Amino acid sequence: MTILLIVFQTEMFQPENVLKFAHHLYAEEDFSGALNEYRRYIFIADSVQQEIYERIIDCLIKLERFNEAIKETARIDDIDKRNYTKGWVYFSAGRFDSSRIYLDLVKAPYYISDARRLIGLGYAHQFNFNEASSYILMSFPKPKYKSATLGGLFALFPGGGHFYCGRIEDGIYSFFVVGTASALTYYYYNRKEDLKFGIALGVSILFYAGNIYGGINAVRNYNYYQNLNYLNKVIEVND
Repeated sequence: MTILLIVFQTEMFQPENVLKFAHHLYAEEDFSGALNEYRRYIFIADSVQQEIYERIIDCLIKLERFNEAIKETARIDDIDKRNYTKGWVYFSAGRFDSSRIYLDLVKAPYYISDARRLIGLGYAHQFNFNEASSYILMSFPKPKYKSATLGGLFALFPGGGHFYCGRIEDGIYSFFVVGTASALTYYYYNRKEDLKFGIALGVSILFYAGNIYGGINAVRNYNYYQNLNYLNKVIEVND
C-alpha cells in the first residue's frame, strides 16, 4: 500500500501531469487553482515553453491581479509579443492611456492588427470616437448629444431640462415640487406670515436651484448613455 502511494505521488508530481492538471483547471475556469499549478510546473520542469507564461498572465488577468500580470510579461522573450501583452493587460485593467504606450511599440505584422484594434477600442472606451475611427470599423452614425447650455436654459422653467432630455416623469416631478414650494411662498407672503414666508422662500430657492442643476445633470446623463450605447455597438462590431 505504501509503495502504491509513493508511486501515485511520484506520478502526480511529474511535470507533464502537473501541466495537464493545470490545463484542466483552466478549462474549468478555476483560474486561481490553474495559476498555482502552472507556477508549480515552472518550479519542477527542466524547461518551460513561452505559452505557459502567457497562460499565467491570462489567469492573473481573469483574477484581476493586473500588477502581477504586468510583472510576468518580463518573462516573454519576443519583444513585440511582450509589448502587445503588456498593452492587453493595461487594456483589461481599464488603463487605456498606458495600454496605448505599449501597443504603439508593436511592429511585427502578426500582432499589429490586434494592437491597432485594442488602441481603437481603448479610445472608444474613453468615448473618443473620432480617434477610435482611425483604428477600428465605425461605419454607423456618431451619437447625437444634447447641449448642457440648452439644458440649463430650459431648466429656468421648472422641469424644462428634464423635458428637453425626454425624461417626462422627472420633469413633471420637478415642476410639481418647485411649483408647490413657490405656491406656499406666495400664500405666506399674502398672509404676511413673515417667518413662514422666509422659510418657504428659502426652500423654493433651494428647489429651484436644484431644478436647474438637475436639468444640466439630465443632459450629462443623456449624453453618457448615448456614448455607452454607441460604445456597445462599436464593441459588437470590432470585438
